[in-house]
Amino acid sequence: MKTLQKLENNNNMKPAYIENILLWMVMFIGFAGLFFFVINYASIVRIKDNMDAISDYGALRISKDGLTLDTDLFTTKLNNMKVSAINTIDATMGVDLNCTTVADAAYQVTFITQTTNTSYKFFNNQLISKRVVYNESNSNSVTCTLDITLN
Repeated sequence: MKTLQKLENNNNMKPAYIENILLWMVMFIGFAGLFFFVINYASIVRIKDNMDAISDYGALRISKDGLTLDTDLFTTKLNNMKVSAINTIDATMGVDLNCTTVADAAYQVTFITQTTNTSYKFFNNQLISKRVVYNESNSNSVTCTLDITLN
């Protein structure tokens, strides 16, 4: 009787090969997805940090020199600051850099660095960095937008 019961228990205990394979596949896909999410988010943070530095420098230059700044030197400095994920910047007025001036005695310079061609699925596919500083060159309100593209 005990032998028969052991034999029946052994028949019900089938190896769980398929379940083990499925478990390992789900775990691998989960870890791989998490890994790529972290890498993607880290690159966004690096680009956003670089855009903040570009906006800081651009706002400082526009506030000190006004719109009569040396665009060749300005372009060179911006290209030296950028990370490799950002394409070459041409800070000539009307190309990548657009500025408007309003004579309202606000004494401020607003410098916006933006990109809209990102392949990232965060932030509505747009990264923006904005800096507002005191205008040291005149009393006008100056708003400059630098459009950058990513590789």
